[in-house]
Amino acid sequence: MSIQDKRTSVIIGAAGEHYAAGYLSGLGLIVAMPRAGIPGCDLLVASSKGGKAARLQVKTGTQSTKTTRESGRIYLWWTSPTVIKRTDQNLWYVYVWLNDWPHGEHLPEVFFVPSKVVVKCLKQCVRDKEWPCFWMRADDAEEFRGQSGLKLLLRALR
Repeated sequence: MSIQDKRTSVIIGAAGEHYAAGYLSGLGLIVAMPRAGIPGCDLLVASSKGGKAARLQVKTGTQSTKTTRESGRIYLWWTSPTVIKRTDQNLWYVYVWLNDWPHGEHLPEVFFVPSKVVVKCLKQCVRDKEWPCFWMRADDAEEFRGQSGLKLLLRALR
């Protein structure tokens, strides 16, 4: 990976983190961005009514969909296999597909996924010696997309 590619990757990642933070803040949640270098934590989120806080790891993609013969349309994001060691009910993943934003007409899509779901997928990738990524079929993704996934996260914050 060249320095330019790395820089672009960092900027795309920051765009996803800020988009997710704005999305959650806009819904009345308390969101904090910890300093860089905190393993497995890009955002901290809590309800303004109190309760638990959750750590969020944000993964951002610009080309997060494809169609396969076996599974049909899927969403996918590169995710390090090191997440397998991070099974924690207070850790969630926020997968952001920028969807040509801000240049296109479509807003990004946001998915809130509990770490146990991500860990299960990555274990399967490692076991099958596949490229390490979190992926889900488009039909299965509905459970975690936008408001549906947010409801799951809010339940975990109680």
